This record gives sequence, structure tokens and C-alpha cells, in this order.
Amino acid sequence: MRNILRNLLSILGVLSVFRTADSSNQSSGIKPIWNATWTDNLKRDLFMNYDKFARPSEYYNTTNIDIGLTLIHLDVDEMKSTMTMYGWIKFKWNDPKLRWNASDYGGLATIHVADHEIWQPDVVLYNSASGNSIDHYGNTHSILSSNGEVLWVPPVQYTVLCELELKHWPLDEHVCRIVIGSWTYDGNKINLNVYEGEGIILENYVYNHKWDIVETSVKRNEKIYVCCPEPYVDLSFNITISRRSPMYKAIVVTPVTVIILLTLATFWLPSNAGEKILLNGIVAVTICVHLTFLHTLIPAMTYSTPYVVFFLNSCLYLVGFSMVIAVIVLSLSRNKYAYTMPWAIKSSLDGRFGKLLGLHFLQVQPNVQQRSEELREPPFDENNTPDDRHMIHPVSKSSNQQDWILLATAIDRVAFFIYCLIYVMLAITYCV
Repeated sequence: MRNILRNLLSILGVLSVFRTADSSNQSSGIKPIWNATWTDNLKRDLFMNYDKFARPSEYYNTTNIDIGLTLIHLDVDEMKSTMTMYGWIKFKWNDPKLRWNASDYGGLATIHVADHEIWQPDVVLYNSASGNSIDHYGNTHSILSSNGEVLWVPPVQYTVLCELELKHWPLDEHVCRIVIGSWTYDGNKINLNVYEGEGIILENYVYNHKWDIVETSVKRNEKIYVCCPEPYVDLSFNITISRRSPMYKAIVVTPVTVIILLTLATFWLPSNAGEKILLNGIVAVTICVHLTFLHTLIPAMTYSTPYVVFFLNSCLYLVGFSMVIAVIVLSLSRNKYAYTMPWAIKSSLDGRFGKLLGLHFLQVQPNVQQRSEELREPPFDENNTPDDRHMIHPVSKSSNQQDWILLATAIDRVAFFIYCLIYVMLAITYCV
């Protein structure tokens, strides 16, 4: 019996020794015998009582989060007034509950943890254009350091509402803002800062064929709402973009210039040329076709109509008035008038005003049809009075008709200068 008790006591002593050694090995950080790694032991110890839904700091302390943005590509949807940004976003904060002594775990100073294993700030996009979807980030791992510092760099896709001002299209510039902040915590709980003053990084940017990035900036904002006395912090990443306009200049500026030149050219055609009507009609059709083409390029916005549309609209009105002027000029040049031109008008055309318009350089010749009609008419007019029955008086209509042709030419010249002035005013108003 004594031998049996002695054996039992010896067995218990050996077991107690093994337990003491095992506990001492774990407390001293000695690598265990089985196949667990230092990372396994560290994660088991860190996350044994860890709550990933609780903010790591005390309720009266502030968690500081540094945020940086790397821009890879952007796309602008003018029809929807949105901008989609593709890139990476960098988060860095400190979690005091995830600190350890590296020497206790074989010198292990950093580990990689999944995004669902640790607490992450609820930083979302405030001006999102994707509706209820707030999952902007990819499921990537975080780097956890022994001092509790967490670095998380997930890929990001932000689709934001962007107010597009198209008045200066195609030479327009726009400022699109990416505003991010905590959805539930105020600034006393989560404080947002720019990551090491970097702002927006463009080193890996893939250029858009349609838009150029002119300027980028970051602004930290603190807002106090009516409901709550606490300040709410957000970061506004501002991106200024401009349209690449060489192609648009070719399809907008060149046709507009040709339209102006053709409209002005109608006033330098001969006053009795019927091509005035034809040329004005061609210009009017060209403007209508060009407006229809621009409608396919520019979204219809009632509050932001491009100046080029207003300019072409004004040109269409001017072509309509030019058509009316052409009809009046043709009527004056081709019709026959039984009465002479008023003396006041004729003296102006023959005087300084006519010289200013260059009418003294003109030598008006009647056209062939007018000459043939004059040849068929009797060259003499008989007086039916009894006393002068045998007397005849020559009547000349060519000089009278020449005066009316000069008046028609003067109208064309005056209209040309008026149109030049109007086009200059329109260019200053809509293009400068």
C-alpha cells in the first residue's frame, strides 16, 4: 500500500513539474514545442478578449486618425454631374489594446491582420452619389506594429456629386470635392488629420484623355450643427479639373469663325446678286446643324447653358435679319421706280457719307436685262398738249436706277459695319 501511494505521489509531482515548466515557458515567451508560430501566439493573446466594435481609447480620450489619398484615375459623367475617383486611401491610428513587447514573441515587431479582426474607423464619403452603398474600401489587410500603430491602405472607389459649370464649355474648369468623415463619432472622439501633410498624391496617376488635373488641395473642416454642441470633423479633398480642349476648339471655334465670315461676306456681294439669299440660307442651315451636333456633346442644363450656344443662337438671329436686309437690297436694285430719289438721301450718298462708304469708287452699270428692256421701250415721250404737239422730249431712266442701286449698296456697307460691331460685342460677352 505504501508503494502504491509513493508511486502516485511521484506521478503527481512529475505532472506538477511539467505544468510549472509549461506555464513558465509561456510566461517567459519561450517558443512552445508544438507547431504554433510566434504570430499565432501573439494573435491568440491579443484577440482573446478584444472587442473590434469598441473604440480602442477611453471614452474621454480622442482617437487621432491620419488620412492620405493617392489618386490613380478619375472619370467624369457630365450627364449625371458625378465624378468617380479610383485610387488608394491611407489610414493610420493607434490602438492601445493591441500593444505587445516584441522580445516576448521572438522579436516579432509587426503582424498583418485582416480588416474584420480589428477596430476600424467608420470614415465614409459624405457627398456620395452611389446611394445607400457606403462600402467604399476593398477587403485588404492592415499592418499592426508592436506600439499599437495600425496602418491600413485599402483600394478605394469614390463616386461624388460634382457641380459642373458648363458656361465656358469647351474651356471649362470644375472643382470636385471628396468630403470624408466619421459617420457617428464627433471630433472629440475621432479626430481626422492629413497624413503627414501629403494631401493628394499623383505619382501613379493614369491621365484621362478628356480631363487634366490643374490643382489639388486638402482642407480640414470643423462644423457644429444645431442639434449637437460637439464639433464634427471632415476632410475635403479638392480636385480642380479642366477639359482638354484642342479637339473641341477644332469642332467649335472653326465652324463659328466660318459662319461669321460667310455672314459678313453676304454684304459684299453685288447689291443685285440673288446669291445673297442662297448664302444666307446655307449659313442658317449650317448653324442649325451645328446646334444639333452640340446637343449630342453637351448635357441639357437649364441653369448652366454654355456661352457658345448663346453665341450660335445670336448668330442665327443675325442671319435671319441679314436675309431681310438682302431682300430689301435686291428690291431696291432690281425694281424700277417712276420717281427720283429724295434729294436729302442723294446728297448724302454723293457727299462725305458716300465717300466714307466707298461709293465714289463704284461705277454702276445696268444689267443686261435692264438694258434690253430700255431698248424695247420708246426712247421719246410725246407731249399731248396742243401747243407742243410736234415737240418730243428724251426721257432717261438709267441715272434714276443707278441712284437706287447706290442706296442698296450703301445699306449693305452700313449693315456690314453694324454686324462687325455686333460680332465683336458678342465675342467680348460670351468668349472673353
